[in-house]
Amino acid sequence: MIAVKKNKIIFLATAVAMVFLALVFKNIEDQVGMVRYDQIYYEPSEEELEKKAGKKPESDGLVSHLPIISIDTKGQEIPGDAFVTEEGSITGVSKTDQGQDRILASVKSWDKEGKWHNDTQNSDYEGNITIHIRGNSSRAFTKKSYRIEMLSDKAEVKDVSLAEPTKVSDLDTKKVSLAGMNKGKSYILNGPFLDKTLIRNYMWMNISGQLLKYTPQVRFCELTINGEYQGLYVLMEPVDVEEERMKLSAYTTGDPVLSYVIHLEPKTESEKAIEEFTFYTRRLEEKERYEIAYPTQKDLSQQVKDYIVADFSEIEQAIYSYEAGSDDEFYLNYIDEDSFVDYYILMEFVGNNDCFQASTYFYKDARGKLHIGPVWDFNNCLDNFYNELSFHDFYVSQRGWYSQLMKSERFVNKVLKRYRELREGVLSDEYLTTYIQDAQDFVGSAADRNFEVWGWSFDYKKLAVTEMRQPDPDGISTYEEVNPSSYEEATSKMLTFMQHRGKWLDENINSLLQYCHQSRNANTALY
Repeated sequence: MIAVKKNKIIFLATAVAMVFLALVFKNIEDQVGMVRYDQIYYEPSEEELEKKAGKKPESDGLVSHLPIISIDTKGQEIPGDAFVTEEGSITGVSKTDQGQDRILASVKSWDKEGKWHNDTQNSDYEGNITIHIRGNSSRAFTKKSYRIEMLSDKAEVKDVSLAEPTKVSDLDTKKVSLAGMNKGKSYILNGPFLDKTLIRNYMWMNISGQLLKYTPQVRFCELTINGEYQGLYVLMEPVDVEEERMKLSAYTTGDPVLSYVIHLEPKTESEKAIEEFTFYTRRLEEKERYEIAYPTQKDLSQQVKDYIVADFSEIEQAIYSYEAGSDDEFYLNYIDEDSFVDYYILMEFVGNNDCFQASTYFYKDARGKLHIGPVWDFNNCLDNFYNELSFHDFYVSQRGWYSQLMKSERFVNKVLKRYRELREGVLSDEYLTTYIQDAQDFVGSAADRNFEVWGWSFDYKKLAVTEMRQPDPDGISTYEEVNPSSYEEATSKMLTFMQHRGKWLDENINSLLQYCHQSRNANTALY
């Protein structure tokens, strides 16, 4: 009897221990994507590197404390450039003479931490890639942004002719780590151009990464193409489902329940576009379309499309239903509340004009609810859109699904409470002002080198219509006032807008409660 009791105690203790460990591991899993490596605080600045590694060496090439990326296209023109009308409309993008949307090239990187990087010395990585120009409006900028795919050693690039019918995009890829980032098959080289501060994407990706899972990692770097210096760039992870990036349950052919990622954009790839979703979001944002970002194209069978369409549409219909209007917590059955709260606050705070119009993602793991995110593209935030943005208005509260979620008193109160918490932390004036200074201090002389090439862009008269900001149509402002004439002025404008924006939201955030007032929402559900 004693032995039985002892065994029972051991069994119960083991069970408790297993439950505890399960909770610990679940908590670790839940935090994947929240641990943030912020380059400006983990890697040495120029001044710090001089103390650690000695004076910056003399060289005939490029020497930097930042990672250096060098691409060789062997004289080929990189496809993906925009065809632009005199009025500034993009009518299409370039391809190679063989109709390819990307080309083969080679890449080198100098990126070991704690040393001067010199592109005349042996590189830390060398391999083959495909490359094309990427972006929406940014395709029309003189300073281009690029997407590169890391090719496998098995791709036999030297034996592949661009004249062959085989698509370059079909070549085998491999996972590679660049600039100390998690291994991945592809990277984005984002070239700040309209953003004359050079730091918007870097800064807000890192701040978002403290709040939202799977925010892409970013690194400052300097880029050369065919030996010509291109300027300061932000190396970014794309929104990809991979073990080291977005860790969703992997899709296996025939899975009855699956993970997916949805992307909202004004321009989508036709083979990925989804027309069958319910009309609600398109009714609010008519020019936008959804596309499936994951599973990837090779797995997009009709069965997979049908599942995603049905699942996503069920969520959308529920959000716009009469039941949602009468039940304050109804949406909790379908979406991850915290992600929608934090995403809203971030987008509203920075006045991101793309929210629910472009660069908007949703993801759902087979095991969970729908999340909004990851975040993407902050180049236009904090009054850096083509047209002036006032700091005293709400821009996101009535966009897309948020127009419905704001009818929930629970949701609005969560937003108000969370906003006040964040204003005491990562969204406080003190934190943000310090971050801007720290980021620009870290970039250091790389900003000077960037503007040795792109400094002409401070003269708005030299810019194409697609590259400049437009003054207020009522004539209140001028081209000179809305287009900064120096790096310092661009930073000052961003900082001033950010502080005014925060102050206005502090004083007016409670007015969001108007959207959940019962009298306002009587019989307003869509059907």
